[in-house]
Amino acid sequence: LGLIVLFAVPNAAALAVAAWMRRAAGWSWGVVLPVCWLPVEWVRTFGDLRMTADHIAYGVAKYPFFCQVADVVGPYGVGAVVLATNGLLADVWLAGGRRRLTGVASLVILLGADLGYDAWAWHRWAEPVEETVRVAIVQPNVAVDTKNDLSTSVEQLRTLNRLTFEAADRGAELIVWPETARPEPMYHWLDIPGTYRLPEISPVARTLGVAMLIGSEYGQVRTEDDYDFYNAAFAVHPDGTVDPVWAAKSYLVPFVEKTPLEALLGRLVRDRGGDWHWLSGGFREGPRATVLPYEFGGVGVLVCFEQLFADLPRTLTRAGAAFQVVVTNDVWWGRTRFQGYQRDVLRLRAIENRTAFVRAANTGISGFVDVRGRYRIEGPLFEEGLFVDDVPLREGWTPYVRYGDVVIGLAVIVLVIGVGIGRRRSAARPAAPSAGVGVVVGPAEGTDPPR
Repeated sequence: LGLIVLFAVPNAAALAVAAWMRRAAGWSWGVVLPVCWLPVEWVRTFGDLRMTADHIAYGVAKYPFFCQVADVVGPYGVGAVVLATNGLLADVWLAGGRRRLTGVASLVILLGADLGYDAWAWHRWAEPVEETVRVAIVQPNVAVDTKNDLSTSVEQLRTLNRLTFEAADRGAELIVWPETARPEPMYHWLDIPGTYRLPEISPVARTLGVAMLIGSEYGQVRTEDDYDFYNAAFAVHPDGTVDPVWAAKSYLVPFVEKTPLEALLGRLVRDRGGDWHWLSGGFREGPRATVLPYEFGGVGVLVCFEQLFADLPRTLTRAGAAFQVVVTNDVWWGRTRFQGYQRDVLRLRAIENRTAFVRAANTGISGFVDVRGRYRIEGPLFEEGLFVDDVPLREGWTPYVRYGDVVIGLAVIVLVIGVGIGRRRSAARPAAPSAGVGVVVGPAEGTDPPR
């Protein structure tokens, strides 16, 4: 019920303000819809309950050709085009005379500019890149019950190693294991540097002479009663060395990985036992947007639902990531539509940054996304698999990476102006007379009745 209210009330408020602004200021639906809706989406990206899964732009992410403008205006710009298009269509349908013609002309200009840029960018970014690195995705397809059963650790490692050796045979230079693929956490006692290690993985990397990117839980232990856990990813070099730079999830899933609004809700879910432990979290926020260093360049890492937030990959690109990797374990979503939804969100991230993405998922959907938002290779759900592709290494910043969410700033400015105009015009209108004692409501004496 709380989540329903969290999502429904702001959306309802945005539409109510848009309807009022349309009447009071006299503006087109094509203007009031985006300037009222987009700030609500933006505000929901902050705080412990941050969420972007309902953002308008993701509704068209499945069709990357129509999202090419995202490298200039970002996801909110794509959402603005969708909202403005719907608003102008409403104007054309509801209005008449000159307003209908104005709506048609505005719609033609908007779609012409958007589709024209999409077509130009689609061909512009089709040019091949000479510098690439051969990357392999290991998809072990481990069920939840098996993954949580430590007695199966040896079996899980056997599957992971078998696929890893096969990846090396296919010429992989970087082999990626999914989120928390290592069956047991790394326990790093901070006063014992030698415990920062992956003893069953380093020999494999050294034997094969390949770099690896490993998803693992990471415990920084001070004492037996004082420790922090992270949903982490580690860079293992071809000589078996575990790089001191590590990445971890910084945007944690509310309740599942972290109790939101701890001061208010912590006492309700903490130490309850039973299934309540699923709502109490347990991870710490990791270092934000960390680039893992490899010999061929920096690799940006996102963990699981961090792919839903445009600011993180943008920060990774600015930090020097030559391409980016998403490690995830989406087994929780079964065969629901959200599996494909999260897969398609990554198309938008690739276009925004013009950076290739590698998606390594425990049970799928794994794949390689090019800079135009297309999946070059896409693995199936709930099947073991190994996928190998040549990933381009790119440098440079798109306008969106350089300037960020300018669209939101413009929307807020226009919203403030619209509210001001609406209030002034509402105050300037004469109040309608109300019927009552001594008020003539019919035609005045001596005048003809209205026809």
